[in-house]
Amino acid sequence: MVLLVIFIALISAWYFGLAAFTAGLCVTHWALLGFVLGPLAYPLFTTHSHLALRKIRCSEEGILNS
Repeated sequence: MVLLVIFIALISAWYFGLAAFTAGLCVTHWALLGFVLGPLAYPLFTTHSHLALRKIRCSEEGILNS
């Protein structure tokens, strides 16, 4: 049982690290969160990646944020 939990944590860390790299987010931060939280970090990751993408799009269009 313990080996299964460690295996899932390692796979989650690898997945979130790779996904963070492709999304342009901090790889070590998301790999660590993936290791600690496992698959529970997925909604948090998707929210952060969407917000980062929205932030980039707004700055490219010339919209000023106050």
